[in-house]
Amino acid sequence: MAKPYALCAVIAAFGAMLIGCTASAGAPAPSPPAPSSPAHTDTASPAPASPTAAAEAPPLSPEALERVDEQRIFFAHRSVGEDIVTMGMPQVFSRYGVAPLRVVDGLPDGAGSLGDHWLDQTDDPATKLDDFEAWIRDEGVPAHADIAVMKLGYVDVTAETDVPALFDAYRSMMQELESAYPELAFLHVTVSVTDWVPENNAAIERYNQLMRGEYGADGRLFDLAATISTCSDGEARLDITEAGETYRRICPEYTRDGGHLNERGAEVAAEEFLRRLAAISG
Repeated sequence: MAKPYALCAVIAAFGAMLIGCTASAGAPAPSPPAPSSPAHTDTASPAPASPTAAAEAPPLSPEALERVDEQRIFFAHRSVGEDIVTMGMPQVFSRYGVAPLRVVDGLPDGAGSLGDHWLDQTDDPATKLDDFEAWIRDEGVPAHADIAVMKLGYVDVTAETDVPALFDAYRSMMQELESAYPELAFLHVTVSVTDWVPENNAAIERYNQLMRGEYGADGRLFDLAATISTCSDGEARLDITEAGETYRRICPEYTRDGGHLNERGAEVAAEEFLRRLAAISG
């Protein structure tokens, strides 16, 4: 756990942005690593690294969801993505009185369907990149989908990850796919955060800042991390590691175990996901 005097030293560096150390208010396989971080004390909310301003998407509406219902969507993910698809999306469609997308395994089967694919996973996140690329190039996604989405997970980015190398591999793959299949729209997703190891969340934040810088300005980014770390009171849940890195934490009201989403978190994430899909639909 960060020493109180260490946190004060870090926070003092933000100058007039923060004063002193005060208390803030606070799936399926593979199983996440057991939460192993030491006991944690919240601090006054630190200032995050300045993200690139994301292009704003219009508010969700029945008309926007009807546009999504005209699309063929391919979504490749693991467990947090499954929470969004199975728990969150039905709630959002129901709340707006619009028939939900049909969820099918693999490739979408026509307008108004979402092809749901669980990415291959090993200890190397390159496995997921390779699996997604194979589905695009070899399994026929461009002939069956209008929009393709891939989501890396919190197990893919840890304190040991070479963050710039992973981002470069992702960006290079996407650049090649976008060039080869210009008729297919790609939506990008930040890595979800947890309430577990601070150093892992700090690495996730570094990766997500690169994603925001590359894809945020033109509306091609679903910022899942920002969505699930912004609590219902509108405050971002931020903290600082012992080394002084700012990171995001998932809001307790949105998670069932510190990493996966509960019904409320899934609905909040799905609303933003569908809002972004609506903005690029058509």
